[in-house]
Amino acid sequence: MTARAEQEIFNDLAELCASPGYAHAIAYLCFRDHVVGYGEALQGDDYAQLFSPGRLIRTEMTTLIGLMVRAPRDLTVPGMKTLENYIERTEALLKELQEAFGEPIKAEFQKAITDPSGAENFNPFANAEVLRESIFYSAESAYSFQYRDLSVERYARDEEWFRENKGFTPDEARKIVSALEDFLNDNLAKTLQGMNKIWPETWIFLPGFQFTINDLTAKSGLPEATVSAVVDAFTCPEDGNPTFTSFNEFNAVNGYPILKADGNNRILFLYVSLAEALYDTPFYWMIRDKTYASIATENRGGFTEEFTAARLQRVFGADKVLLNVDLWETSARKKKLGEIDALVLFGDRAIVVQAKSKKLTLEARKGNDLQLKKDFKAAVQEACDQAVLCSQHLLAGTSFLAERSGGEVKLAGVLRKIHPVCVVSDHYPALSFQAQQFLSFHPVDHIEQPLVCDVFFIDVVTEFLETPLRLLSYLELRAKAANNVSLSHEIVALGFHLKQNLWLGEYDFIALQDDISADLDIAMAARRQGIPGEKDPPGIMTELKGTAIGRLIEEIENRSDPGAIGIGLELLKLSGDSANTLSRLIDKIVTDATRDGKNHDASITYGEEGSGITVHCNAMPDETAGPQLKRHCERRKYSVKASTWSGLVIRPGDGAVRFGLMLNYPWQHDAAMDAATAKMATPKPIEDILKSISGARKRKIGRNDPCYCGSRLKYKRCHLLKEGVR
Repeated sequence: MTARAEQEIFNDLAELCASPGYAHAIAYLCFRDHVVGYGEALQGDDYAQLFSPGRLIRTEMTTLIGLMVRAPRDLTVPGMKTLENYIERTEALLKELQEAFGEPIKAEFQKAITDPSGAENFNPFANAEVLRESIFYSAESAYSFQYRDLSVERYARDEEWFRENKGFTPDEARKIVSALEDFLNDNLAKTLQGMNKIWPETWIFLPGFQFTINDLTAKSGLPEATVSAVVDAFTCPEDGNPTFTSFNEFNAVNGYPILKADGNNRILFLYVSLAEALYDTPFYWMIRDKTYASIATENRGGFTEEFTAARLQRVFGADKVLLNVDLWETSARKKKLGEIDALVLFGDRAIVVQAKSKKLTLEARKGNDLQLKKDFKAAVQEACDQAVLCSQHLLAGTSFLAERSGGEVKLAGVLRKIHPVCVVSDHYPALSFQAQQFLSFHPVDHIEQPLVCDVFFIDVVTEFLETPLRLLSYLELRAKAANNVSLSHEIVALGFHLKQNLWLGEYDFIALQDDISADLDIAMAARRQGIPGEKDPPGIMTELKGTAIGRLIEEIENRSDPGAIGIGLELLKLSGDSANTLSRLIDKIVTDATRDGKNHDASITYGEEGSGITVHCNAMPDETAGPQLKRHCERRKYSVKASTWSGLVIRPGDGAVRFGLMLNYPWQHDAAMDAATAKMATPKPIEDILKSISGARKRKIGRNDPCYCGSRLKYKRCHLLKEGVR
């Protein structure tokens, strides 16, 4: 059966949405698909409905709202059967729409089947017509409270314009929008409570989404004139939404989501739409003011750079993050080689940030291939190219670096690895997916695959990975997995990482579903909104607490010396099971060294590249312990033909770090090393140690037998206490 044309579906939806009382169908769908209830604390099961495949997402809901406002408002309460018919018909048409959006990709596959000559380079997502589906159904890349709160920082420099032209300041607008969220939450709860006293056939949800200026004035504590100014500024004009004539055209309710209702009532169906409008719409007010447009544009660009730098300073410290660094050919400053919006220098690592304030245009959303690629080039590719070029100059070490203020920037030493990061200032639909399809990056030694993200992700990642080592580790793992993971947006990748490390292991490719970020979503709501829930997602940030590896990481994660960074990054690559196994080995050698005063060591290999680590525990003088560790690590590295090997010396008693080293050079055959390692036992891979421990666990162990973990304690005084009495 041939799919109907999109415009036919659009026209049928428009007719349906103009039906008497259709607003009540929208209210029900908003409640069903966009309102989350919870008990004493918000949990993953509460969030599950937001990832249901049958849920109508925001772009679908705003389409319905935009079509409804094209007709005169009719809030008549329909009968139950009429309402059910509205909902069933709506879902059927939206399902048909999704099938229509999928037709171009079906055509691409059919073309490939018919003509297999180009199968080797076949990419069904290479054109804009196919990507329209990904763009329309793209996941949210920001939380509503991020839009709301970041709007104040975004428009801080424009406060005077706001006051003179709109009658309120950015912070007053934020307070009123926040108060509206609180009021609607309370109002919806009261509406639901009232339903307990009436027959289900008479339930209506629309009153829960309504408010008045007086309601909001009382809730916010701000003057009525200020509240009215904010509400009016984001209220949809009563002009029939004339531009919204197809799915491709501008829908006014995206920028002006508050609707007028009967009397003094207003309606807000989707709070997140108002929060995003607060962040996005004011820029268009300002650029229509010809005398202020250039200033507004400059301020928007400045916000992206300054916000990103400020968030990175929270992680690395103000002295490690530089804003607006120019690269000159010589100290004479006659020929500029490049500009870096924000530069992080930490040990032998660097992060080069290039920020852009370009958006995905309406023409690109329509499926214009040239415009889509032009938008991507302006928003991402140019930033990436600039970041890579500047990174190459940094690696060469021959350019002269200077801050815009004029001061020289001196590198502390040779840079070993640079992470380019390209940041956009707005929600850019399907950004991660487009980056995989369109980003052109040719691998360069010591320059990692660029991370492409928005300011909202920078806000989230620096919230949870709040130490230099944690953030650098994530950037390294994300770069390795760049084109080997399928996801809707970057928060999904971070959610997976916080659960178990973004390490693909034995898999060449993994597809991550949106619900994997549920624990992260809850933690952000708990931290930023004060909603009861876990503020730390369970996983790598919580499971290692109290273990030997966890303590080692805590000791070295803020150090900026290259050796510590290298070792810390290697430890953070370990999976949960691997880290726990190594922790047991370390606990054992600490116990042994404390008991007999001798040197004890443990070595393991891990990862596909055969990396490894050797840990010594002794109280020898540094001048003795250092060379001994180095010799041991060199031999271990040589024996397994590894390219990297790390070593640590820890202290008997408390297992604290004394010092470490990192060996990082290609393996080469050496006759002398052959002789030195001939009788050396091969270090066990971490997987084999895990298997041996699992096997020991399965065998019957008596309460007074030695514990299987090698601690030399009786089982009843070691792991029996941790595992529970059998």
